[in-house]
Amino acid sequence: MACSLLFYMTLISTGGEALNKRKRTCVIEISLLKTGLRHFATTTIVKKTAYLLGVSLFLAFFGKPTLARGEEQSLTYVSVLKFSAGLVTSMLIHEGAHALVAGVTDIHMSWKVGTYNQPIGFTENAGSDAKGVALYSSGLISQAAASEVILQTKKVDKNDAYVRGLMAWNIINPILYSLDYWIFHISNQKNGNRYQGDITGIEHYSNKTTADVYAISMTAIALYQGYRYLKTQSWAPDWLRAEENKLLVAPLPSGGFMATYKFSF
Repeated sequence: MACSLLFYMTLISTGGEALNKRKRTCVIEISLLKTGLRHFATTTIVKKTAYLLGVSLFLAFFGKPTLARGEEQSLTYVSVLKFSAGLVTSMLIHEGAHALVAGVTDIHMSWKVGTYNQPIGFTENAGSDAKGVALYSSGLISQAAASEVILQTKKVDKNDAYVRGLMAWNIINPILYSLDYWIFHISNQKNGNRYQGDITGIEHYSNKTTADVYAISMTAIALYQGYRYLKTQSWAPDWLRAEENKLLVAPLPSGGFMATYKFSF
């Protein structure tokens, strides 16, 4: 699969060059990929996190854009790498929030890779309901906070491939988590005293109602942030990017209030 993907990206980037040159490029890229994977497999979980974060930041800040700022729309080798780096960064924000809360609240955690039907999972011994809820709720909350910072910061290029990847997973992950908790039960599972998944962890340390409210809240926030982010995209239709109509209410010194409705035409 790695060879097919890299070869496809090479076809895009090299255009009409000779086929044998594309094959040589693919072989070099695969060799580099294998070297990186061997190094990745022999490191600890902390070093793996730092390694992935370093790769993400390198691709984000040193990947040369193929188009002018704010117009990165074509599918190129660099844009795909930057988008993937954004996805990885979003995952690291999620897992890093769990680790941060565990460190602050003195919760012992054991990290594992490729278990619990997730790329990265952990076991914990929270010791109290409050600590448990804080631990399991921190992941999606941190992603929502990161998305809000991006949306509120004007200097961030919302059309950059790296930002698109980061925002994509920040928006999709909470929705998938909630659907999994309510319907699919792949990552979120419960069997007696055994449980896995962030939202199921919240249910374990509180109750079903709290878990449902959390899932609904995270889904609603993700949908609203996704709508706002789509409005910033250069490819979005004019009707979506148009200025919103606003209802304004202001108190009057003499008592009562004045309501005004602003609309664009």
